[in-house]
Amino acid sequence: MEHHEDLTPATTLLYSGVSIFLVCTSGMMSGLTVGLLSLDQMNLQILSHSGDVKQKKYASGIIPILKNRHHLMVTLLLCNACAMEALPIFLDKLTDPVIAIIVSVTAVLLFGEIIPQALCVRYGLAIGFYTSWLVRALMYATFPISYPIGLLLDRLLGGDHGEYYKRSELKELVTMHAAVNQGPLSIDECNIINGALDMKTKTVKDCMTSLEKVFMVGQDEVFDEIMSNNLISDGHSRVPVYRDNRNNIVGLLLVKHLLGVSTDKRMPIKQIGLRPLPGVLTDKPLYDMLNEFQTGRSHMATVTDSSRGELVGIITLEDVIEELIQEEIEDETDAMPAEEKSIKLRRLQKHLTPVVTPEQARSQGRKGSSIEVASLLAHSSNGDNNV
Repeated sequence: MEHHEDLTPATTLLYSGVSIFLVCTSGMMSGLTVGLLSLDQMNLQILSHSGDVKQKKYASGIIPILKNRHHLMVTLLLCNACAMEALPIFLDKLTDPVIAIIVSVTAVLLFGEIIPQALCVRYGLAIGFYTSWLVRALMYATFPISYPIGLLLDRLLGGDHGEYYKRSELKELVTMHAAVNQGPLSIDECNIINGALDMKTKTVKDCMTSLEKVFMVGQDEVFDEIMSNNLISDGHSRVPVYRDNRNNIVGLLLVKHLLGVSTDKRMPIKQIGLRPLPGVLTDKPLYDMLNEFQTGRSHMATVTDSSRGELVGIITLEDVIEELIQEEIEDETDAMPAEEKSIKLRRLQKHLTPVVTPEQARSQGRKGSSIEVASLLAHSSNGDNNV
């Protein structure tokens, strides 16, 4: 212990200051290692565009130094190791080895590990931004050693490209947001997000309407009062038309085209004017089906079994939208019991059919006018679903 007595007050003060500096340096390197490397590059990109003012500022300042994550990691660990190895040397000159070890372990554990790491985990974004200049300087200073090692790690382990979620993981994340009381996402928002994710793996077969449930009319049937009432009861604006049998759909009848047709003329449906109805296979992805509907050519299509080649149903834009929002879309009559629905339709027909004067009838050549069909159109839904 004779060498301790030879230290002058100035030397003792110098060694004490260096020891404190090394403990602080070790703590800073340890904290930055945990704080910076725990930040996800993908999350930083999101914050740099959609965060508040401070988050955008912090994230934009940290992103450049995280591009070479392995280089950064080696730099911080190298500086931390140098500080921790140098600390016992100076402490040994100030006191005996036992006390030096105790002080070194205690100081490093408390002020070099626990406190810095706790602070950097909690305030990693802000601390990383304000110390980014120092980190860059250290990366340049240790470049001859840290860069080759970091490059080797990139080659062996691959570079960091941010954390991406699998589809199932993303759905679970969204569900967890909805499960939180007063969480950032509502139930409806989560349903729509999950519906959009599920649509990637769903096909037309998953949401089509089977053929036996579809309301349709034959092309040789005449448009008379009975058919007018049937169309009113159905309550939809688009009706498939078949020839000979229901498995042979030849076109689509737009109910609005009946506005100028008198029921007294008993005109066959095929003469009114049918629109072509596109066909799809059951294995067609729903997103492709949605894109096809968006072209505006038709909001309804026939569905053919991809293996048997048989017509099995129809699909409409409304079906796809329901699959997307994970909820049923009901019009004014869908939500009513069948008996109440029938009563309301009769009342609507009674009140919406205008009175035609004899003069109007003579001028139009018929008792009933095209205005009679207005009641039909008044409560035909704007949607395409035919069920």
